[in-house]
Amino acid sequence: MITAISGLPGSGKTEWIREQIARNQRKAVYFSPQTANFPIDDLRLQSTESKVQVFFTGGIEELSKFAQTGGEVYLELPWHLDLLAAESLLQKLNCHRVAIISSPEDCFQWQSWADELVLNYRTGIDKWLSRLEKQQLKIQQALLRGEVLDFSSLETFWRELTEGAYGEVFRVKGIFDIAQGESIYGEFSCGLPPQDFESLQLPLSLQGRPERFSGIEIIGDNLDKEAIADTLGDCCLSDEAIFYYQEQIKQSLSLEEEEIQ
Repeated sequence: MITAISGLPGSGKTEWIREQIARNQRKAVYFSPQTANFPIDDLRLQSTESKVQVFFTGGIEELSKFAQTGGEVYLELPWHLDLLAAESLLQKLNCHRVAIISSPEDCFQWQSWADELVLNYRTGIDKWLSRLEKQQLKIQQALLRGEVLDFSSLETFWRELTEGAYGEVFRVKGIFDIAQGESIYGEFSCGLPPQDFESLQLPLSLQGRPERFSGIEIIGDNLDKEAIADTLGDCCLSDEAIFYYQEQIKQSLSLEEEEIQ
């Protein structure tokens, strides 16, 4: 079966997909259109769910063939994607359509599109609805590939950002390479309690600047883009600092191996 999932930003679309994959014993494919250049959700899902195969580009034939073999296909539609423009694709795939809604009042908005409505109540989203409908909210994306961040500085920036120091923030998510060699995921949604950063199940980066994806996506209003870019830049380490931390980690890992032997 092919399931198309849509909903507002921060409504819990990817989390719902993760729950379905964990509950279902069948193999699964995940594809999110128009996110290949900034695949935050794609990479997090790939890292945390071993049963899922992530398509960074997808064709109708590939997705249909996989579904015909008995696999589950999850098609996550970004909130900014024009559903009318995607209608022909959804009809060709004969999708089961699921809308993740944040309150019962949202039913009217989605009932003509969705086959199934899933209520995932989130406080604080209602005040943003009119801005979303009027397209007043802006998306700021910053690609950080090759950058390694000081974790303490990142935590400070993240707290300032989510508390409104750089403008009104509705939703933030990002993947970051940090000095400890890890790739970590962070997210914030208005109306939900703060969450700790999550370490992704990826190899440690210990050979110079990492080549894998990292970046941050911010949805909000009146964002101070210049201040955000400057503060993010201050979190990034120099080549010398990266080399120093990587050597320290290598030495620590060598000592651990010697102790095990």
